[in-house]
Amino acid sequence: MTFSGFALLARRRAELIARSTAQRDALSAQCQSLGHMMSTLDQGFTLLQRIRNNPLMMAGLLVGLAIIKPRRLLPLLRTGLVAWQALRTVTPLLHGWLARKKPGAQ
Repeated sequence: MTFSGFALLARRRAELIARSTAQRDALSAQCQSLGHMMSTLDQGFTLLQRIRNNPLMMAGLLVGLAIIKPRRLLPLLRTGLVAWQALRTVTPLLHGWLARKKPGAQ
């Protein structure tokens, strides 16, 4: 291989390394954002568990909801119901897909 061939390969390698670094940085930023969202969701689930396990907190929540105008609550409940139904539909599909993607799974 000639010197120009080596130079071409070296330049191509440098381009690939730079591209890989940029992709790694973008993926890291996306993972951090996803981690923050999952942390918020986890905190919400923890709060929900505490409310479910504490009758006094449940009563306080119900009184608070009674004070709030129910018309304000309806859009939130609709959105929650749609999200819950979507989650119940997608979860089995994701479990099946992930099971097929595991190494060694045939």
